[in-house]
Amino acid sequence: MENLHFNYALEPRRDILCIDCRSFYASVECALHGWDALSTPLVVMSYPSDNQSEEGSGLILASSPEAKKRYGITNVSRARDLPFPYPKELKIVPPRMKLYMEMNQKINNIYKNYCDEKNHHVYSVDESFLDVTDALTLFKVKNAYELAQIIKKDVYEQTKIYTAVGIGDNPLLAKLALDNEAKKNHDHTAYWQYENVPEKIWQIPKLTDFWGIGRKTAKKLNYFGIDSVYHLAQSNYFMLKDRLGLLGAQLYAHAWGIDRSFLGDSVLPKSNSLGNSQVLPRDYTEALEIEVLIFEMADQIGTRLRKKGYQGQVFSLFIGFSMGVMENGRTGFSKQERTTPTHSSLKIAQILLRLFRKNYHGQPVRQVGVSCGDLIISTGIQFDLFSDPKEELKKIELDYVVDKIRQKYGFKSIVHANSLLKGARAIERSSLVGGHAGGMGGLENGEKSEKIF
Repeated sequence: MENLHFNYALEPRRDILCIDCRSFYASVECALHGWDALSTPLVVMSYPSDNQSEEGSGLILASSPEAKKRYGITNVSRARDLPFPYPKELKIVPPRMKLYMEMNQKINNIYKNYCDEKNHHVYSVDESFLDVTDALTLFKVKNAYELAQIIKKDVYEQTKIYTAVGIGDNPLLAKLALDNEAKKNHDHTAYWQYENVPEKIWQIPKLTDFWGIGRKTAKKLNYFGIDSVYHLAQSNYFMLKDRLGLLGAQLYAHAWGIDRSFLGDSVLPKSNSLGNSQVLPRDYTEALEIEVLIFEMADQIGTRLRKKGYQGQVFSLFIGFSMGVMENGRTGFSKQERTTPTHSSLKIAQILLRLFRKNYHGQPVRQVGVSCGDLIISTGIQFDLFSDPKEELKKIELDYVVDKIRQKYGFKSIVHANSLLKGARAIERSSLVGGHAGGMGGLENGEKSEKIF
């Protein structure tokens, strides 16, 4: 069967920048303290402690380039991966997520000086895409590379944050240029075009270094005898599409550098699940403590569902054991249960606690995660045959009353009695954002962070 071929002369060719704020959280902390982000060894760590008995508790959320080089750590390390006692030159700071979000907003406002809203896409907290095709003439530059240097300088002068830029004929090429070359170049910039595909894309060493290919996808491709990006590009398009569906077709096109998306296109993101997880500051060894925590997390999930106008039909619980603890070769367990659509905090808690009690056998626990999926728009309440409709309606009404009070006066204005028991963390975490210092998704405390940028 003849294979599918692409004609680059017919493909869209734009000037796309993919800009990354280098070691973003660590760089923000360095900027706030007046330290150079490239030469200062710094880690952003949750639950830092100088107590040797608690030395392994901290989770490293971000590291400066110098800290990674000196101590051989990554952004997914723990405190135990650092030399202890901690080196005097090492800066250790707690996470401040609200401040990072504000810095992200400030930097993206700088980007908006170089392109309009429809040609600006925030990809993550530290990465953004800009389509500057129509801006080159306006800023009197010869090419996108020159404009990228101007933007990098502008960001640094206003924030002291270093950036790296991938430039490409389309968003895919810009992203690949950023991830695979720009961060290594002396000027932290790389420019990939269609003509560079054989020498650039096909030379990416591992499948998992290619954007959009994780370990599971790489394993599937390995099963078909594909173990490199080059082999992916040389494989048969129709075979890939037949065996992997649309994913196979997309991967084949990406291996040839093809991406026909435009930043100006309207995209409606589809999310059919939401969840929350916590890495605990210590081992939880008592079942009651863990149940208190699960109840609080169920309350948060219910609050988020009601706020978004959804009900969940599948609820999942993940329990991660302490390091080194295994049962039947597992380091934890994950279970789920399907139910009638609900956003009731109490009903969600009952489901999750039932899953916990059925599967927990006394292991020390260090991580808890809850999630709900198969979401539907909340258009009514579905009762079951075994519940009193009036009582169920009262519980739902109570949930909404609690939501309104918290929204107006803050999360701490009304809390469940469970949150005063040992093991509870909702009150402590009510000032967090995304699980880190600065706010709590779904249970916001209404407080505003100090703006210092």
